[in-house]
Amino acid sequence: MSLGTLAHRIFMDPEFEKQVEFLSRIPFFQGLHRHDLGKLLGIMYAKTYPAGEVVFEEGEAGRALFIIESGEVVIIKSAQAAPAHTEDVILARVGPGGFFGEMALLEELPRSATVKTTAESVLHFMYKVKLDAFMDKHPRIGVRVLHNLAKVLSSRLRVTSDSYVRHL
Repeated sequence: MSLGTLAHRIFMDPEFEKQVEFLSRIPFFQGLHRHDLGKLLGIMYAKTYPAGEVVFEEGEAGRALFIIESGEVVIIKSAQAAPAHTEDVILARVGPGGFFGEMALLEELPRSATVKTTAESVLHFMYKVKLDAFMDKHPRIGVRVLHNLAKVLSSRLRVTSDSYVRHL
């Protein structure tokens, strides 16, 4: 074993490495170097939510993106907002590696749905204000994140459009 490999194994924090590896699999962070991902970890937070807890409510101001490390959430549209329905509608179930709330990284508008955990869940989140300040300091990384965000939103819009057309 080389001295460099030994030093890496001794001095690198295994939890940090695990988190960098986790982030590298998230579409927003594709194409970023490990040290860039490490910098992004510095503006992210993690919280464990018990099963059945509301992460945020439809109509609340959107201020953060959430990424699921473990567990599952459901994204719910209220019956009041969907007049054709008498009960709340589950729009999606999202599990590990999934994310939600990404529009909040662009603008702080009201949330379009409620998100609730179905199992104990570890969620990582990034506030828009933190990302904005980060991008001022690290524009190269910021451009990559925003480019990836645009690709994700474009893909989701395409799926929504296709679904809408099929239901006409």
